[in-house]
Amino acid sequence: MSLNHTEAPDAHSGSKATKPGADGVTRAAARREVPAVRRACGALWLLARHPQGLTLSRVARELEIIPSSCLHILRELGVGRLVTYDANTKLYRLGSGILSLGRELTQQNPFVQAAQPHLNRLSREYEVGASGQERDGDNTMFIIVAASVAPGDMVSPGGRTPLPLFTSASGRVMASYSGYDDAELKRRFTGLRWQSPPPFKQWLTEVRGVPGAGYAIDIDHFRKGITAIAAPIFNADGGVERAISITTISAQLEDADRKRLVRAVKGAAAEITQALR
Repeated sequence: MSLNHTEAPDAHSGSKATKPGADGVTRAAARREVPAVRRACGALWLLARHPQGLTLSRVARELEIIPSSCLHILRELGVGRLVTYDANTKLYRLGSGILSLGRELTQQNPFVQAAQPHLNRLSREYEVGASGQERDGDNTMFIIVAASVAPGDMVSPGGRTPLPLFTSASGRVMASYSGYDDAELKRRFTGLRWQSPPPFKQWLTEVRGVPGAGYAIDIDHFRKGITAIAAPIFNADGGVERAISITTISAQLEDADRKRLVRAVKGAAAEITQALR
């Protein structure tokens, strides 16, 4: 995984663009790289994908930098409580400062503010776990950013490792509005982990059916014995980067219960979409 980045050449001259902007600053200067910051961000995302922790040598290898430089970066992140180091295991992990930042994000995120009352109501009225998911910036993961839990449910905002973008019911929603063709969806699908994987053709049919149905459902595939129902939250331009979902025990659902939950989730998603607009 390389963090190297180069400026795009100017289309006419074949060299880096240097035309001044409105403030008189050249494009090249305005887009000047800060390698240490890029590497620090890379280290944080790398550790996020490996909650068991990583050694210095592994982090350096993944970031493609020399260990001494990597050590300085991790130490500075440690000063900011964004990374912790276990001297016994010699492993680096994300630090508690990440949680503090997450709480601040929750308080400032318009989607969280709009969704939380609806998630609380769904959880209370139907005795289900309810959560809001947001697509990550690199278009490969989504993160739970808001949640209201039923007794015994395991979902919590910011408390879980980011999930592959097309996982479970919310993943079907994200896949449906991704703009990917069947070949790319199949490539992404093969990298997903399920407790009981659905056949790709079945999954693809369900993905393509989301716009018409207005929701997606996963029954016993991502987690055995668990049904998840998700609905999209639309941006002003019609795109989808967010979804809400509920999870409940499959054995407790009659057909009428499932239909009632679908209506409730779709209704909540529509109200959240309207509130964000």
